[in-house]
Amino acid sequence: MWHTLGLWHTHPIIIMSNEQLIYQLRNELRGIKPVLPENFPATDNFRHDWDLDSLELVEFVARIEQQYNILIPDEDLPTLISLHAAAAYVQNKLIH
Repeated sequence: MWHTLGLWHTHPIIIMSNEQLIYQLRNELRGIKPVLPENFPATDNFRHDWDLDSLELVEFVARIEQQYNILIPDEDLPTLISLHAAAAYVQNKLIH
């Protein structure tokens, strides 16, 4: 547990810009699927635009959970459709 601003947290609050988070998530995804362009748009759909399969998406989620020390329940997986959506989700989990 970390103590921050008079509150106890189970994980540290990571303060970064949305652009920084998208950059990090993009790098994680490119580590899974190296054929992805270096700067593919954050709004591109993982499945429809880049043909990511279920195994690649599960690996991406596992990397997010490990990198940011968060748990992503199975029922939230359908919301992680793009870098933009994944970044918003992670930011929300980090501040709550």
